[in-house]
Amino acid sequence: MGIFSQLVPLVKPLTFLIGPAPLFYLYRSWQSFPASLQRSQRRDLPKSSLFAIIVLITASVIYLCIALFGDSENIYSLTQARFKTSVTVLQSRLSRIRSLSPQDHILLERLATSLSERLNYASYGPKPLIDCPWCLATHVQPNSPPILVGESTMYLLFSLPRIISPYLVHAFILGITTTPFFSSTQFTRNLRVYLSYALGLTLAAEIWILATFDSNSNSSANEFTEVTWLHWDLHFFRFVMLSVNAGIHATLAYILDTGAIDLPATREDRLMQLATITETVTARMRLSRILRTVILQNSVWRERAEGWWNRRKVERIEIPEDIRQKWEREARIWVDGMIQVKEQ
Repeated sequence: MGIFSQLVPLVKPLTFLIGPAPLFYLYRSWQSFPASLQRSQRRDLPKSSLFAIIVLITASVIYLCIALFGDSENIYSLTQARFKTSVTVLQSRLSRIRSLSPQDHILLERLATSLSERLNYASYGPKPLIDCPWCLATHVQPNSPPILVGESTMYLLFSLPRIISPYLVHAFILGITTTPFFSSTQFTRNLRVYLSYALGLTLAAEIWILATFDSNSNSSANEFTEVTWLHWDLHFFRFVMLSVNAGIHATLAYILDTGAIDLPATREDRLMQLATITETVTARMRLSRILRTVILQNSVWRERAEGWWNRRKVERIEIPEDIRQKWEREARIWVDGMIQVKEQ
């Protein structure tokens, strides 16, 4: 895929900007792993979380199918034609494979206009060339009639809704599956923040690659494999990343909601636990006062209680001889030290 060579200039500045900060963060997380993550008893997956996980897995599979089979047709790949093959040859090969539609005639007409339209076809796909008449501008050439040529900037603006719409759909799915109705823990609900960051960074990277791509790099290409088919590479990249995002979300939701890993309690959970413990202690103290009042009101029970406490007072606690000698030795050393201090 030609998109990897486009991602390198984007990732390299971020690497120099961020530096080793992620490595230090991973190291600190690893150091605090035993204290922050504890194995707990697994619990059954709630039905609401199960529904959210099913939705996420279904979305991940759909995204993967779209990435592999749902792309727009590339007539050069379909006809096994070179990038500089004439439009008449391209049309005859395509007509032998299937019947031509009105959209095919419009596309072939645009491709026959100039080399720039073929470059735009490789960058933006067939949709802008077919469905965007307002993207065309009159281009005047010397000693030749004016022709209508598409502007790459207008093709980019026309392609933006098609690029952004899958991300918006997945953002809606992400928002629904992280609501309190479909997630049983606060950590699962907080996943929307980090997954939204990943979603936004992926969208920004795709738009940046498409906006900064130099389509003239394909002008000297002849064979099909020499061309950077950016539109189809970005389509595959977009839906694979969405599939990965949904798969990671489903995996983390299952791990957190089943208690496979019990993360440290949040501030709200700690306050709730403290309130519960306070209520329990208060109830026990109230019960002990009631029992003491009942015992004091009954003469037999009062005598038994007083006898038990008297026996505890007169009981002599037997101390082992070795411990007694140790205490005496330490006391003697302490007294000798205090005497030396006073003499000085």
